[in-house]
Amino acid sequence: MDDVIERSGYAFGTNEALMLSQLSLAAIPTAMVIFLELVTIEEPPICTIDESGTCNTYYGIPDDMCKLNDTEWEYLYPQGTVISQYDILCASVLQRRLPPLLFYSGMLISCLLIGLVSDYLGRKVALLSFLLMEGVFVASLIAMGAYPGYCTMRFFTGICVGYFVVCKILIVEGLKVEYRHTFLAAIWCSFAVGIMLLGLLNYFFTRYIDILACIVIIIFVLWTVYIFGIQESLRWLLVKRRKDEAVYILHKIAYMNEVELPSYDDIPKPVDDEYRLRDLFIIKKSRWTILILLQLSIVSFYLLDDYTQTTIDSFINSERYKYIGFTDAETARSVDLALSGLVFLIGVVLASLSCCLLGRKPTTTLGVIVLLASLITSLCSSNWAFQESSSYFIRMSSPGLIFLTSLYSLEAFITPLRARAVGLVVSGAALGGILSAVKSFYKEVEHLNQVILIVEIVVVTYLVVISFLLEETKGRALPDSEEDMLGVGGLRNMCNMRGEEGSPLLQGSENRDNGSSGSGGKSKGVSESSEDISANS
Repeated sequence: MDDVIERSGYAFGTNEALMLSQLSLAAIPTAMVIFLELVTIEEPPICTIDESGTCNTYYGIPDDMCKLNDTEWEYLYPQGTVISQYDILCASVLQRRLPPLLFYSGMLISCLLIGLVSDYLGRKVALLSFLLMEGVFVASLIAMGAYPGYCTMRFFTGICVGYFVVCKILIVEGLKVEYRHTFLAAIWCSFAVGIMLLGLLNYFFTRYIDILACIVIIIFVLWTVYIFGIQESLRWLLVKRRKDEAVYILHKIAYMNEVELPSYDDIPKPVDDEYRLRDLFIIKKSRWTILILLQLSIVSFYLLDDYTQTTIDSFINSERYKYIGFTDAETARSVDLALSGLVFLIGVVLASLSCCLLGRKPTTTLGVIVLLASLITSLCSSNWAFQESSSYFIRMSSPGLIFLTSLYSLEAFITPLRARAVGLVVSGAALGGILSAVKSFYKEVEHLNQVILIVEIVVVTYLVVISFLLEETKGRALPDSEEDMLGVGGLRNMCNMRGEEGSPLLQGSENRDNGSSGSGGKSKGVSESSEDISANS
């Protein structure tokens, strides 16, 4: 099926360039919504007023400040953060850290549901529906007059973030293997741009509602563009036997890329079997693969979220920003957040390049090993420079692993299971965010961080072992049947980093060269490949 779809116009051309430029932009508001708490619930700058009426600015909570009268202190920016807006600075840690916990809980539900929704309603319908609801709920955060209402809307923004999963599915189902990892990496690079943009907006705006307004504008602009610029997944249309829509998409692709295409009847169509989410854990070839990817996703995003938040808070609370020229902690926070986005970007680019040179499996194993070495360094060394270096390596390798788990989940499963597999893997990231949010409740408990760090080292060591069990992606085609899906290697294959078909970038190049000599050659190649597939089936 991949062979026929490729020769029908799904080569790198005008259609794919437009699709990439549009779908990759969806990651920008996604990143801003996910990491919103880094600029909205941090402890705001306050001003204590002495007897002479002088304002003394503090970042953080001074000792016994909450015992002072309201006339003895005030917020420097009353609408700067959620904490100052709803006056919860002296509330419990649980109450102040509740929004990210609720958001990741909603995100967990969304990622589990989005596969089912996109399979029944279609990829484009699911994308537009969830994106529209996301814009509405983010806009409602601006209008909330009470903190409980804000927390409730934060949960619903997590419920709607599943549109990001659909964007990745649309990208991978519409591209041949030579470009899948590059296009998927572009989405995660846009995710990094979203983090940097969040830091930039925090630098220019002193009110968090202004940042929310910018996010709403971006979401609704993208929603308008997607209505006219995004087409339904051809692979999904073929699976659902929706002939009229599939023929229309084929003609549209052929016109934009100036190629000839086969008739609808000549294109092989996988059987549209009824699958459920639990089938991922029942089918023998997918069971262990999805479990490994799920565990990698949980740990990777947990470490990314935790170390991003911890590094920024440590940088502000220790007042190290004063030694490098910053006089204002909020400016330093914005710059550090933008720098975190840059580190994220570098991690994704390195992982994508490694996929080209080494393959999916060795890149995954190498990323987990880097995580393990960084955590051990952080535990064994008390030197500030080593601690910071370890943090940067963790924040660089974690995004690469998140990108790789997404890529594996998109390439390892058949079309009826693909959306649910991707949603399940991304739900692992949501679960990692929940663990990070729960950890923040106890960050001030003495010696607890050291115990948690030791547990993290043990867990990552386990991930190093199971990462060897993953198989390299098989060839240039996405699987069309359960027999074609990836399994896991046994103990004998743990050291076999690349399988027999571990060079998908080179496979099939000769056939593509022969088919690119002209439109007649392409049409002939399509007919021959269609006849071969029909004969084999």
